[in-house]
This record gives sequence, structure tokens and C-alpha cells, in this order.
Amino acid sequence: MGMSRVWGVVLFLVVLVFAQGVLAIDATHVISNSEDWEDVYSAMLYASLSGVESDFLTSTSHGPVLLDAISKEKSIEVISSKDSPFVFNYENEILSRDYAGASERVVESANLELVEDLDVRNYIVVGNSYGYSAIAVTPYAVLTDSWVFLADRVNIAEIDEIISRRGVGDIIIYGYVEREILDALEKYDPVVIDSGDRFQDNIEIVKMYKEISNAKQILLSNGEFIEREIMLGIHPILFTGRDNVPDQIGEYLKGSDITVGVLIGNDLINAATNIRRTTGLSVMVKFAQGARGQTSGVSAVEGLDLFYLPTPTLDLEVYSIKYNKASSQIEITYHSKSNVPIYVKGTVTIISDGDNERVGDMEPVFIAPSDYKTLTYPDIVIEGGELRADVFTLFGEVASSLDMKLEGSFDLGIINVIDRCEVEVNYVKYNKQAEVFYVGVKNLEDVDCYVDVELRDVLKSGRRQTIGTEGSVLVRGGKKMKIEIDERMDDGDLEDNPFVNVVAYYGEREEVLVKVFRGKFDLDIDMFTGMTYLIVLVVILLIVVLLVLWKKKRDDEW
Repeated sequence: MGMSRVWGVVLFLVVLVFAQGVLAIDATHVISNSEDWEDVYSAMLYASLSGVESDFLTSTSHGPVLLDAISKEKSIEVISSKDSPFVFNYENEILSRDYAGASERVVESANLELVEDLDVRNYIVVGNSYGYSAIAVTPYAVLTDSWVFLADRVNIAEIDEIISRRGVGDIIIYGYVEREILDALEKYDPVVIDSGDRFQDNIEIVKMYKEISNAKQILLSNGEFIEREIMLGIHPILFTGRDNVPDQIGEYLKGSDITVGVLIGNDLINAATNIRRTTGLSVMVKFAQGARGQTSGVSAVEGLDLFYLPTPTLDLEVYSIKYNKASSQIEITYHSKSNVPIYVKGTVTIISDGDNERVGDMEPVFIAPSDYKTLTYPDIVIEGGELRADVFTLFGEVASSLDMKLEGSFDLGIINVIDRCEVEVNYVKYNKQAEVFYVGVKNLEDVDCYVDVELRDVLKSGRRQTIGTEGSVLVRGGKKMKIEIDERMDDGDLEDNPFVNVVAYYGEREEVLVKVFRGKFDLDIDMFTGMTYLIVLVVILLIVVLLVLWKKKRDDEW
């Protein structure tokens, strides 16, 4: 065989090796150097799809510490944010440690730039508002050589251009995304996974993973942070919830052949314990790693490197709990300290002179961010002295997955209050220019009333949701009020909602709204605000005046 033929065979084999995977870098280790979670996630996914190890910085001081745990034989590629790196010129620091090699790549958007270096044609698109959707799909993405795009209505045009230019194998839209994203990607005939419940969506992607690789071991997480093992994609990830294990997760595990769960971090011990008790799953906890940089003494450990993702803040408290003798009902008022809407479902045990009486909610109840909600339990007759109430309430982002809990024991105060408020809702309108719902409310009595309005089962981007006012609105006695609910709705959303279901909570006490109005209304749509019509009218009048003056001047000249 001639030398030229030998080199030809060698060249063919090299090309063949690289054609078998998505490896597009010479480095054997990737480090993300960014404060932006999207950069960190994308760099870690880039490394996993390239078949190399990876790490990420969590602070400026973490830079030298991280290198203590990486072999000097590694050739390191640093992917640094242009606008928000933790360490400037990290490449030089690595080279000064005598590593086999080092290079630094500066990116404006790792999520849109790194995909160009990979030989992938499969894509998963998730919304970029919160990180748990990206975490849920990571194992499936690695298993199927898929790039995960973190999308919103601002960058979807660029994502669409990248996909159309590179070509599409399979594409999945996972979790809630804005309608603009659905519309832009509709031409690719994507698989859409969006039940409105992040736990149910999580189960669906795990099922898809197991259809390809029938894993018997899973990772357990709450989806609120990036951790190195999570990003490897070796095992599917199942969300546990924070305090309470959602029913869907428990039922799925009972019916599956999964035998081992590895809990990442120690903040979810309660949920993991519940999983072990209810499903029999063997659960191990990964909560620490070996200390880096240690030179002598007893082997120490340190916490896992975790990069926290943007997540909703969920918190709930009991604002007050009373027994109203005038109406013979228990009134419990919750205060949501969350920055997103939540649902609550409570059980209250009344303890009176050794006797117990238990009341509770049949269905979860909606509470807007930072709002108060009073739930009443009528037909209660209590006789006795010292009263207490034990409260056990589950709550969460969606009605079907209440993964957090509030419990406590409270003194049960006694009041004797008759609420004289009576209100009614007359209409519901949506103004496209202002992007706001207007709900017409009339106070039928001569007492001031506070009103909190909800619009139930509004279809937005194909998903039913409840929206409402963030706090109650004062409506003076005998007066009318146009209550506003800010919500961006596009034309498709408005077409999907010819009617709206209205629930108005109201009462004389601002934080204790014990009465309810329910109704269904046609949704009227206004194109412009009153100010816009006024401006148009002024412009028309101005044009008329100018025409009259011009005509008068012309007549005078003649």
C-alpha cells in the first residue's frame, strides 16, 4: 500500500470518528464562567453533548478552588460571558497552573452560539422564565443528541432562523411557552408537552427517556439548581416537590420499574423520605463532595457546587383564623407571600374542651401573588372556653400539584360580625391597547365594600389558568367601579375566550372577604383606550379648524 493511500485511510478514519458524534472542540474539560444561568446551563449541555467533563464557577473566589479538583492533564476550554463573568482572563490563571492547555471563548449568548459548534439536528424548546423545564429535559436531550433552546418572544426569531438553516430532525416544545413561540415553530410539526402541570410534564419526558433507555435509576431534584451530575444526562430526573410529594409522582413511581433514586442536595429530605415510605423506592442522598485543595489531616468534605436558577417564590402564612358567632362559621384568612399565583387546599381541626371537629376544602383555591384569601366553613356550632385550631394546608403553583405545606396550631378567636356588603358584576371587557381586563362592579348597599376579582379558566396559549387582582379594591357604598386586571392577551387568546367566568370575593373587612359572587359574561373587546379616542377627536377637530382657516384665507385672497 502506497504512503498516499495510507494517509488517505487515516484521514477517512479521523473523519469517520468525528462524524459519529457531536464533539466539536479540542478541549477535554469545559468550565462555565458566567453569572447568567442560561450561559451556565448551555455550557454544561454543550460539554455533555461533546462527550467531555465540565464544571461551572459560582463566584469569583471559586475560580482557584475549582481548579484544585481538575487534573493537570486536562485541556480546558473556558466559556466566559461577555457581560457578566465571575473571573476576568481566567485563561491566564489556568495556564499559570501548568495545565495541558487552556483557551477562553467569550460569548454574548451561549445558548444561541454554542449550538453552532455541534452536529445536532434535534431540538427541545423550553421557556426561559424559570429553569426547571430546562433541567427536566436535560437527560433526554443528552440521550438523543438534542440542543435545548431557552426561548422567549424576543429571541424566538433568531432561534427559528438557526433551526431552519441547520435543518430539523425532531423538535419538542416542553412546558409553558408564549404563543409567539408556538406560532413560530408550528411549521416544524413539533411534539408539544404541556399539561399545565410541571410534575405531569416531567413524568412524560421521563417516560420518553425510558422508551429509549430503560433506566432503573433516577435522580431526584426540585429543578431549582444546576449540579454537575444532573447535567451529565446519564439518568432521568424526577421532581420530588419540596415538602409534599405530588400524587402524580408517587403514582408513577409505584407503577414503574424504577428501583433506585439518588437525591441531589439535602434540602428535599422530607420529600425523599415520603417517596421511600409510600413507594418503596430505595433513596440515596448526594449532599457533599470531597474537599478541594486539602494538603493534610483528616479527609474533609464540602458542599456540592450548585448554581441556582430563577424559580417562583412560594410562601404562605395564616393571617387570621376566627370563629364568627353571628354567621356560625370558621373564617381562616391566608396571606400569600408568593410572587406567582398559588393554589391552597386546607384542613382545619377545631379543638374545644377536648372535642374535635374537622373542616376542609374539597378543591384547591386560587390566591393571587401577595394577596389575601378568606375561606369560610359554615354551620359550625362551638360551645366552650379555650379554642384552638390545628391547620394543615397544602399549596403549590398548580391545582393538581400541591408540593408545599403549611401547618401549625393557632388560638381561635371569637368574633360577632355581620357583613352587610352586597355587590354584583355587570360586565367584562378587554382593551387590546392597554392590555387589561376591565370588570364592572356595582356596590348594591350603602356601606363601603372591598372586592377581589378572579377570572377563572382563561385560555392563554392553549392553557387554562386563573388570573385576578393582586389585592382587594375599595368600592364605595352605592357606587360603581371599573376594576382592572393586567394581562397580555393576543388575538388568538381573545378568540379562545368568547366568555369568561368571574368570581368576586367581597366584604366590609379589607383582608377578610367572606362573601362570593359568581357569574359568566360575554367578553367585549375594545381596540383603543378612552385617551386614544380623545386624542383622535382632538386631531380631527384640529384638522377641521385648519381647513376652515385655510378656506377663509383663500376666500380673502380672492
